[in-house]
Amino acid sequence: MEMRADLLIVGAGMVGSALALALQHSGLDILLLDGSPLSVKPFDAQAPFEPRVSALSMASQRILERVGAWQHISERRVSPYADMHVWDGSGTGSIHFSAASVHADVLGHIVENRVVQDGLLQRLHDSEIGLLANARLEQMRRSGDDWLLTLADGRTLRAPLVVAADGANSAVRRLTGCETREWDYLHHAIVTSVRCAEPHQATAWQRFTDDGPLAFLPLLRDGQQHWCSIVWSTTPEQGERLMALPDAAFCAELQRAFEGRLGTVLQA
Repeated sequence: MEMRADLLIVGAGMVGSALALALQHSGLDILLLDGSPLSVKPFDAQAPFEPRVSALSMASQRILERVGAWQHISERRVSPYADMHVWDGSGTGSIHFSAASVHADVLGHIVENRVVQDGLLQRLHDSEIGLLANARLEQMRRSGDDWLLTLADGRTLRAPLVVAADGANSAVRRLTGCETREWDYLHHAIVTSVRCAEPHQATAWQRFTDDGPLAFLPLLRDGQQHWCSIVWSTTPEQGERLMALPDAAFCAELQRAFEGRLGTVLQA
């Protein structure tokens, strides 16, 4: 069976889903496909925070509002931040950004990627956009003025334009022979959520150390400001050592690296 569309978007992650929704009133026949089930998981406000988060600026929020997804995202779990404090670990400089200085209430929101994704998917399921779940791309080639895609189950898709939104290991990129340049930054990033003794004050914090930056991004749970999502960039050797530590020792090292700005790190 062959399906035809004006636009095929391969990959229904945050980028592919947002693009499909942004074009939903363009008059194009859009088909969005992904290898996942494309199901929206029930949200549990008491569930642990997902380790991967995004800092959504107000511009990003406006895009999500325009495509009708922000209401589904904000009713789940978002954490506004109104200030940013960045400083050099050697004490040579610091900078502070404030929403008040630009006459705004917030600078943006810290949101778990899964929350953004589910909000977009919920909006997609309410739209007229064609969705193909569990669709694994096997082949892709030119056919006249079109692209012809073959899925693992034998179905074929045809469109004059294909968008590759299928991530770092893109099947579209591989099948079309698009070259990439890659290099190793010689850094690893540790991502997790931690609970601190002092409230984060709706502030995003970042300290630059000799090994790399350490960020504490504010999270809200039940109105409490004691949880943060951390991104700790360090050398591969240091990263392996830190990951092997017991939780209490890891929290102690994290607290020292962050200069105790939010008091004791109680839980990771």
